[in-house]
Amino acid sequence: MLLHVTLFAVVLVVIVAALVLIGGDSDKETPPPGRDPSQEQTAPAVPGPRADVELIGCSVETGTGWPAAELRITNHSSKTSDYWVQVEFVGADGVRFAEGFAATNHLTPGRVASESASALRESPGKITCRITDVTRHAS
Repeated sequence: MLLHVTLFAVVLVVIVAALVLIGGDSDKETPPPGRDPSQEQTAPAVPGPRADVELIGCSVETGTGWPAAELRITNHSSKTSDYWVQVEFVGADGVRFAEGFAATNHLTPGRVASESASALRESPGKITCRITDVTRHAS
């Protein structure tokens, strides 16, 4: 009986080894005949949401003295989207003194929205506006 079990084990090992050798490496994909993977082009990447927002103006509002940033939002994605844009306002001394937010909803692909972000705090004088974060969600 021991001989039969040993013989069976040897035959099983030989069969498994043969299958491994015949099957090759299953993790590697073999391209179909006539297709050269080095010549394939990948689809262009959709730009991230930060690329959709342009700062087109930075000023201090005359009546209130509050800082304001004018923004142009262009939906470069393939889906109707909602945007949330965060802007910081920095004084001439390089210190951030306020932040503001702008939002637009249901912006269809390829469309442009003009929005403004302002802060409810008086500006210390000359300012710089910076976009610090952009969030885009399909709506």
